[in-house]
Amino acid sequence: MAHRPTVRAANGLVASGHHLATSAGLAALRDGGSAADAAVAAAAVCAVVLPQATSIGGDVFALHYDAGTREVTAYNGSGAAPRELPPIERFPDRGAMLATVPGCVAAWGDLVAEQGRLGLDRALAAAIGYADQGFPVSEQLTDAIAGSRDRLDRDLECARIYVPRGRTPLAGEMLQQPDLAATLRELASIGPEALYTGPLADRVARGIAAAGGGITAGDLAEHRTDRPEPLEIRYRGLRVFGQPPVSQGHVLLEELLLAEGFPLAEHAPGDPELIHVMVELKKLAFADRDAHAGDPRRVEFDAARLFDPAFIASRRKLLGSRASDRVSAGVLATPAHTTYLAVVDREGNAVSLIESVFSHFGSAAMVPGTGILLNDRLTGFSLDPLSPNALAPGKRPVHTLNAVMVLDGTSPRLLFGTPGRQAQVQTNFQLAVSLIDHGLDVQDAIELPRWFHESGRTLRLEGRYPEGTRRALAAKGHEVALLGDWAEVTGGAQAIAIDQGGGFAGGADPRREGHAAGY
Repeated sequence: MAHRPTVRAANGLVASGHHLATSAGLAALRDGGSAADAAVAAAAVCAVVLPQATSIGGDVFALHYDAGTREVTAYNGSGAAPRELPPIERFPDRGAMLATVPGCVAAWGDLVAEQGRLGLDRALAAAIGYADQGFPVSEQLTDAIAGSRDRLDRDLECARIYVPRGRTPLAGEMLQQPDLAATLRELASIGPEALYTGPLADRVARGIAAAGGGITAGDLAEHRTDRPEPLEIRYRGLRVFGQPPVSQGHVLLEELLLAEGFPLAEHAPGDPELIHVMVELKKLAFADRDAHAGDPRRVEFDAARLFDPAFIASRRKLLGSRASDRVSAGVLATPAHTTYLAVVDREGNAVSLIESVFSHFGSAAMVPGTGILLNDRLTGFSLDPLSPNALAPGKRPVHTLNAVMVLDGTSPRLLFGTPGRQAQVQTNFQLAVSLIDHGLDVQDAIELPRWFHESGRTLRLEGRYPEGTRRALAAKGHEVALLGDWAEVTGGAQAIAIDQGGGFAGGADPRREGHAAGY
């Protein structure tokens, strides 16, 4: 029995990380907007009401399905490191120097311009209202601010906005962001280019420089949204689409290809043998990511090579009956805090979108007078000069951000994703197996107990797994550590299933503030 009911609708459905964002997306659909309009409306509200997770100073990745052409388009709204980058031996815990060029606003604008009907001004309307008039602080935001007070208090702008009374806001108190509202109005009036060229861009560049950051007006002007070909694999007869690099979407797709060689459906959800197989396959895919993944504009990395049948077969053979400690990467043949949302409209257009400032409140540095909270995505680079993801000027870091879309032939069937940094492709792996192999309802799949693996043989399990499961996994060599019953570290997933008859089913994660609604 699910903790929450599945949301079902026939005309449109939005599942996002906050109920106000879901309401904004739903209002856009009711006004005749497309899935793209609704997705940007919801994403913009998230950037106001979930500052611990996202901001217009962050990044976004999206997959869009066009019901007319039956094609999937990938949007990579991630920015690069500053061109004038000083040597860094160690990343500090906060500060404007940690920011890469914000790509979120450009991607929103491109998504609405190419796939929308209402325009960016309409898409930003609800976000402007919540920034200007304020919104009631949730218990989760109160906890996030309290947990980040040391970082936030060291930035005058962050302290002024997020600690307006000199103390952590209480749940239910109104939080206003007038500078952010003014910036959003400028973007709605002029367009997304305002953040990258012109007076606003100059103010942003000057503010970043004054705060010790490296992003210049030239860096902003050079930014463009990428539209790379989405990655695609076949899994159990379905077409699974993922984000191409610099997203780590290829990790999920490699996990699924590895998993296809095993009869996962023969094991019930939560079966220790199923968990063991999936965890060990995850370790293989992560090892390949760490060894090979980097910005394809700067290093030679073709993620599709990870999907080569011979490569997959060679990796699959390494699965053992005992938990592995260290896993080596395969040899290729030669030739990120966050929020996720999903939207489908009545015509069947669909968007799977994820955006982030990386850490809680990103860099904890705000551009004075703009309300723009900067990301700390620079820390997504490796400081090992031999890594394909090594820090370099003008280069984009590898992102944990990834969104998923599943088609049956040319018709969309599933949209899902989750925040959670390194947990993202692990939780998405668990969701994919639950939804595809076991045929679970979206809300039931979201609410299943989850596992989470970081390194070595330590395997973290949510406390709802029974004692017998824990003992069986320990007998296989896993060092089991318990999380809470509903552990936020495993993500905060949203999902939409599209029935062949045309109805929509939505689910949202009780681990965070997710909310699904339709009409």
